[in-house]
This record gives sequence, C-alpha cells and structure tokens, in this order.
Amino acid sequence: DDVADICEAVAWFRDTELSYTLASTENLAAWAKGCREAFLDLDSEAQGLLRNLQKTGRHRSEEALREHGIQQRNEIWNNKTSRAVANGTLIADPSPPKVDISEIRQAFEEARVVRFDAKELLPKHMFNATLEDIQRLHKDTIDDTILYGTFGGGGLCRMFLLMPVSNLYPKMGRTLLFSFRLALMAAQQVLCGLKPLPYWIDHPEKRKVLGSANINLKRLPNFGGNVDVPGKLGLSSDVAGMLGLLWMGLVPENPTMNPFHTDVQDNILMELVSEVVVSIVPRELLWQKDDEEVSGKYYKVHLKPGEGIVIPSNFLHSVYHLYPDRLGVNFFFEPRFGRMQWPNSTGNFYAETAKMNKEHLAMRSLWFQSANYVWQRDAKGVGFHGW
Repeated sequence: DDVADICEAVAWFRDTELSYTLASTENLAAWAKGCREAFLDLDSEAQGLLRNLQKTGRHRSEEALREHGIQQRNEIWNNKTSRAVANGTLIADPSPPKVDISEIRQAFEEARVVRFDAKELLPKHMFNATLEDIQRLHKDTIDDTILYGTFGGGGLCRMFLLMPVSNLYPKMGRTLLFSFRLALMAAQQVLCGLKPLPYWIDHPEKRKVLGSANINLKRLPNFGGNVDVPGKLGLSSDVAGMLGLLWMGLVPENPTMNPFHTDVQDNILMELVSEVVVSIVPRELLWQKDDEEVSGKYYKVHLKPGEGIVIPSNFLHSVYHLYPDRLGVNFFFEPRFGRMQWPNSTGNFYAETAKMNKEHLAMRSLWFQSANYVWQRDAKGVGFHGW
C-alpha cells in the first residue's frame, strides 16, 4: 500500500550529507512497523504531501530524501569566518547574556545566543560524573554500548563503509540495495574496530586519540536519557522528538584545523565535566552573503561545568574539548511539522526549507518520528547522524 511504500523509502532519509542508514533486515522490519504508526500520528498536511510524493513517484528522489548543500555551505562559511577572524573584522565576545531556563524558548524564537545554568535543567548526578559512574548505572547493557569516535572509535570507517549504500538508494529503488548490504552490516563492527564503553574506560590512554566522540543518551537511560528537556523548556507542543548526545574526547585548540559546522535544529550544549571553548557565529552575518566578507561580533565562550549555551538553527559553531576527562551533553530539538519556524526566522533551516520544499520537511518529520517509535518499541537505532 502507499504508506508501506513511503515508509520503505523514508528509511533511507539522510539528515546530513554524512549520515547513513543501518540497514539490517531486523532493523528494516522494525522500521516498517514503527513508521506506519508514526505516519498516522503526523499532521494531516504532512500526510497529504507524502501521499502526493508517493503518487508521483518522487518519494525516492534525491530532493525528498537528502539534505542538499549543507556541507558546501559549511565549507564556504568556515573559510569566510577564518579569514574574518584572522583579519580582525570578526570580533570575539566572551560573554553572551545569561538567562533563566524559562527564557530559552524565547532565545530560540529570537535567534539569540544566551548562557544559562545547566543545573536548573539536569539532575545533580550528571555533573562531575566519571565514565565509571556511567558504567555502574548501566551494568546490564554497558557492554553493548558503543562509543563512536571521529578517529580511534571507528566512526569515520563506518561512515565510509555504510554511507555509499545510503547514497545509492535514490538510484536503486526498492531493491533495498542488494545483498551485500547485509554483509556490510555484519562486518562493520570488526572492520571498523568499534568498541564498547568499558574498553575505553580500561584504556584511558587511547581515549586521548579518539577526537570528538559520543554516545546517544537513549542508550544511557539511568544517566540522563530520560530527562524531559523539552517539557522543562516549554517546548513539548513544538517538538516531535529530541536527539541527546553525551560528548567526550580531546579536541585541543588548533589554528590549522577548523571544526566549525552548523546544525539544522535549535539546540543547547551543557558541560558536565571540565571546560570547553565554544565559538558561535550568528547566521545573519553569513546567510545569503556569499559575495561579502564577514564582519561583526561572534561569541567565544569558555563554558564551564554546570553552564549551558543556546545554539540556534544554522548558527556556525565549534567546540574545543580541552581536557581528556571532558563530558558534555547536547540536545537537538526536532520540531513537529510546521513548528519552530520562528518570526525571526531568516536562515532558520525549517522556515527556509518550508519556502521551497514542504514535501521534504514532511519526509523529514516522518523519518524522525519513525526513529522515535522504533526506539521506544524495539530499542533499535536505524539512522546515524554523521560520525
């Protein structure tokens, strides 16, 4: 039927040019069931857009399934920002305003960078925690909890192994990408050297070469995976779901490397253990100004444990992890279809995409909500966001 056909396609949705689908037979079977439930929960306008996509055969197209241009835009913005900092036309401000957590939603609406007290939002046990503390909280599952690192954690290997399969889907269609996808899924843990968190606890010297590394907080429910962050921020009616990541690893400041990137969701970053340096460039300095040099003010903040910062949609930013014991959490808020397209929305991903391609946003909503259903019912992760 049409919903099954839509769900088979949206399993291969990619929210960044570096993301990919974990396409085992078991995962895709769980996805088919979860997606059908998610479809019924969608806004009626989104359902209509998706049915029209399927009717015209465009539900497997590049335009429907891929976020185009993010990587290229990031590279352009990175280069312009680096030049502007070097030339002195982009000036660092170390102290964005501090607000109560009740004002974070307004900061998203107004596209403002603000700091806040993270201890008002997260439970006390998360601060000054160690990896050993996290291990003790999850004795029954920790041996299956993989830590994904940029370098030593196998993240890049897995991305380059599995990403081509997701790339080819719009061209290959419902064959579900040939039999070798199963072999890739079976081999990826061995080939890429993926290791569970206890391995990294036992080998602290190897954590120093991981680079930026993370674990999805849904896999750590007793540590912070069950905190109702949208509810505490007054976003429950706006948000379809939330991606929460626990970050660790050493990423020292290095003028020869440029880790700036954008995230499409409004998000918040909070430090739990040790200090990081966060640089954030407001999107109004860069959006639709490809032929102009950057000038103005950006934020360069030394974020300490217990502090949090707001990063609005499409704000260019970087995070340097200064110490090997660093732990921080990031929460990304995925809006319900049509929501969080704020009045001050120039450059906001969802507002700008709605002007050009609402069908794509409908596919994105179904993809994200399907992932939530699959996790809640089967505890399976099907999509992977970058490395």
